[in-house]
Parts: sequence; C-alpha cells; structure tokens
Amino acid sequence: MDKSNESVALCMPVYDKVYPKAWLADMMIAFNFGKILKPENFGIFYVRKLPQPHAQNYLFNSVLDNKVHEYAEGFPVRSGRADWVLWVEDDSVPPANAYEILRKWADPIERPVMHGLSFDRKPPHSPSAVIKDDAGEQDWLWHWRPDALYKVEHSGTCISLIHTSVFEKMKRPWFRMQPFEPGTTGMIPCLSLSQRMHEAGIPIYLYTGCIAGHIADEVVIDAKIGRMMAEKHESEKDRT
Repeated sequence: MDKSNESVALCMPVYDKVYPKAWLADMMIAFNFGKILKPENFGIFYVRKLPQPHAQNYLFNSVLDNKVHEYAEGFPVRSGRADWVLWVEDDSVPPANAYEILRKWADPIERPVMHGLSFDRKPPHSPSAVIKDDAGEQDWLWHWRPDALYKVEHSGTCISLIHTSVFEKMKRPWFRMQPFEPGTTGMIPCLSLSQRMHEAGIPIYLYTGCIAGHIADEVVIDAKIGRMMAEKHESEKDRT
C-alpha cells in the first residue's frame, strides 16, 4: 500500500496547563511531519479552552469536518479530510517519529487503532493498557515486552494513531466521563473510547516500540520507571 499520499492530523488538547517538555515533544512531531509528509497532507488541531471529555470530542469532530472550529486552533489538512489522527495528550512526551513508528504497524482495515505504550501518572504507575490473560482475566500490561505488538482491551491515549474511518463506525459521544474498576488509573475518558470501539467491533492494538513518557508533578514517568514499578509489582505479588 502506498503511504506517500496519506494525510495526517496532529491533535493536541490542553486541559490544564502547558507542560514545556510535552509542548516541545509536540513541536518535534510537527517538525518531523514537515520532513516526511507533503505540506498539503498534514494539519494541526488543538484546543486550550475545553475540559475533558469535551476537548476530545470537539477535536475529533474538527478533524472529521477538516475545519478549525471556534474553540480549536491550528490549520486543516489542505488536501482534504485526514486519513489518520495522531493524538498526543497535553502531559505526554512521545518520540518525534511517533507517527512513523505507529504507522509501520497500523493498517486502515486490520489495525486501524494503534496506541503507543505509556504509564499512569499516579502510583503504582501501571502501564496504561489492559490485556486479557490466558484465563480470560483482565489485568494491566505489567509484563510488556520491548518492541512487541499486543491486542489490548483498553489503552490510554498519551500517543495514539487512529484511522478516521473508526469514528464513523462508533456511536457518539465517543468520549464520556465515568468510573473505572479497579480504579487506580488515569485512563478516563479513554476507557469510554475503548468501549465504543468494542461495541463497533474495532480491534485495539498497542505497540511497545513507541513509548510516551507521562508527566506527573514535572517528573516524566518513562519506560525505566515503568519497568521498575512492574518489577516491584511482581515482587509484592510473590509475597502475597
């Protein structure tokens, strides 16, 4: 499949405040777009005035309309509606080539949702992804392997590549606020997006070769901390 003419919209919501490390990472992604995509094939959409989950719903609507609406800023894709959305949260620090990494594994039909790996801002800093084990039980993806592709039940959206056709298949609103069990995660309202995807029969994938740090009190929860917390979790589990 020829990817050279694909178009991408970079979406960046700002819910609370601008984190310099996160904003720099976003700008590096945008700069990289300029190197790998035709100028008419990428756009940037962001909001600073809307809380969750309105910011998410609003931005994705803007991408589908390919129009920078009243509360959004940036510029649309000049060649027409984007094929893909690269979603970057306001407190995440993904690699500059995140789009290239995720697009290598994503597919419009087979794998239209491809998340990168991130970690919860709150202790115990679990991986922000849930997977089923061999017994069918759900748990955090504590034992993630480097550079591995997983089919997951849920994932946070610190860094996510989603084909725009997905949003036409899901029931609205895509994002909602709701409680989550067991409850020690910041994935809400990302959970509701995963639920909508399951309802529409859309598979959800995650690639651990793309890791986004998650800013917590100015400390970036990265792969090193995530692995350390996974080992601590396993040690505590063995003692019980």
